[in-house]
Amino acid sequence: MNRRERAAELEYLETRILQQRLDMGHALHDWRDATAPIDHGWQRLMQWRAPLLGGLGLLTALGVRRPRSTRAWMRRGLSTFLLANRARALYRLMRR
Repeated sequence: MNRRERAAELEYLETRILQQRLDMGHALHDWRDATAPIDHGWQRLMQWRAPLLGGLGLLTALGVRRPRSTRAWMRRGLSTFLLANRARALYRLMRR
């Protein structure tokens, strides 16, 4: 292999590496766009982490003292949450 062939091969490899870097950049951009809703949801969850942990701790303490009434409150809360979620979904459906 002479110098010209090596220089040509080196040039070819450098352009190939550059193209791969550009492709990876575009793939990273697409990946970030695809995972943006999940990341946004995670950030919202982490925003409410301390109050959620405090509330769950309080609920656990109440559950130890009065299991029946705590169970009833949890059932009501879950029912209210599910009802609100269904109402929101219905509202979004009607808005379209």
